[in-house]
Amino acid sequence: MPEPHHSSKNGSPDERVYDPFTPKFPTLPIVTPDPPKRSTAEKYGALFYLGVAGLLVVVLLVSWFAWSAWSMKSVWVNVYVLHDESKTDVERVQAAYDLAHDPNVNQRQLWDVTLRKSLPPQARYLLAESLTAEAAIADPHAYGVAISKSEGWPDWLRLLLLRPIAYASALGFSVDKPSLIELTSNADPAIALWAEAALAIGPDRDAENGAVLKRGAESEGPQQALAKILDRAREAIREPERIEALNEATRWVREHHPEALKLWNGWKVQGGKVVRTGE
Repeated sequence: MPEPHHSSKNGSPDERVYDPFTPKFPTLPIVTPDPPKRSTAEKYGALFYLGVAGLLVVVLLVSWFAWSAWSMKSVWVNVYVLHDESKTDVERVQAAYDLAHDPNVNQRQLWDVTLRKSLPPQARYLLAESLTAEAAIADPHAYGVAISKSEGWPDWLRLLLLRPIAYASALGFSVDKPSLIELTSNADPAIALWAEAALAIGPDRDAENGAVLKRGAESEGPQQALAKILDRAREAIREPERIEALNEATRWVREHHPEALKLWNGWKVQGGKVVRTGE
């Protein structure tokens, strides 16, 4: 191994000069670039978009539930007031009126609340009066049997719950004839007339029941006015005319039926508000 040359005074051209002030540069490492990173969508492919779609569905369902709960707020408030015995009768009856006119309340709910004996009778009356043909259409036989066989009902309640069958008949739906035939023999003449009308108005109308209505309309007595209205519904050719006649008969019940008159004595519904008028 050759020995290094040392500095000499003669400045020989083959001398190696070591300068301590000459900067020394570090050895540079070999840099290897990282491979390109893939996006989340590239990593998971179709599963990524499926997850996004699922998240959107969950958000929509939660939003729909929140909106539905908010839209039913008035229903829950009225149901609470109706069943709160610490509230005044006027407040509870007003709550029943609001429920009866709320499109968010279905016929099954109205039926269930109507049958609760703990409610003020005026509240039950308004709820029963609001039932439509829809209540009797789902299961005509079960509904008819409930009206004809249930015991302990006041006549005004049975009469109001019978009305939906007549409306269903006027709209051309089938009704439970055995139940109606039994109701034509009811001791309350108004119930009997409504049952006759339900049998005489529908698509399977019975001429004999129509004759009964006709005789009632021609015979003087406390039920003559009701018989005339129901007979007009029987004779009406157009559906809207039949429905309007039944609506008029419904108003007659509240204004002239003995039990209804007694129940509404001192009460009045005016402009969507239930008020006490004093007896």
